[in-house]
Amino acid sequence: MNHVFKALLALSALTLAGCASAPQPLPRATAAPETVRVSMDVSARDNGLTWNQIDVINAVATEYKARGHGPLVISYPQNAGNADAAISAIAEARTQLYAAGLDWRQIAGGAYEAGGRTSAPVIFSFTRYQAIAPECDTRWNDMANVRANENWPRFGCATANNLANMVADPRDLVAPRTMDGPDTGRRQTVLDNYRQGESTASQRSDRESGAVSSSVGN
Repeated sequence: MNHVFKALLALSALTLAGCASAPQPLPRATAAPETVRVSMDVSARDNGLTWNQIDVINAVATEYKARGHGPLVISYPQNAGNADAAISAIAEARTQLYAAGLDWRQIAGGAYEAGGRTSAPVIFSFTRYQAIAPECDTRWNDMANVRANENWPRFGCATANNLANMVADPRDLVAPRTMDGPDTGRRQTVLDNYRQGESTASQRSDRESGAVSSSVGN
C-alpha cells in the first residue's frame, strides 16, 4: 500500500512541475539603432548650393522626417582647403532643411578634423532604427503531444517577420511614439467659452449633422 501511495505522490509532483513551467516566449520583431552618415561634396569654388547638393539635402530631410531620431548633426571639415565654402553651404543647408519641414531645434552642428586636406565633405548624421526579424524554425514539433501553457516556436513567427518588413519606423517595435504638443490655441478657446457660459463643443456644419435626411420617403 505504501508503495502505491509513494508512486501517486511522485506522479502528482511531476504533474505539478509540468503545469508550473513557464511558457516559451513567442517570436517577435525588434529593432536596433544605427547611425546614418551622408556625405555632401563641397568645392571651394562653389557660390551657393548646387542642384546636386540640394538633392542630397532633400533626401536627408525626407529620411530624417520618416525614421530619424535625436538631432540631425551637420559636420563641417576643420583645417581643410574648402572649410569656408563648407560653412557657407551648411548655413544654406539649414535653411533648406527648415523649408523641408524640420524644426531648427532638431538641427545641430559641429566640426571634424580634416587634417589639411584640399577638400573634404560636409557630413549629415542622425540615428535611425533597423528592424530585426526573428529566425523561424522550419521544423514542427509533435503537436499531438500538447502540454498546458506551451508555446510552439513557429507560432506567430511569420507575422513577426511581416511586421518587421512593413513597419514604417522600426523604432515603434521597441518604444511607443511621443505625443505631439497640445493645441494651445484650441485649449484657450475652450476655456474662454467655458468662462462665458457658452458651449465648449466644436460647431458642426449641416453636412456633419447626424439627423436623418428628409429626402427619404415614407
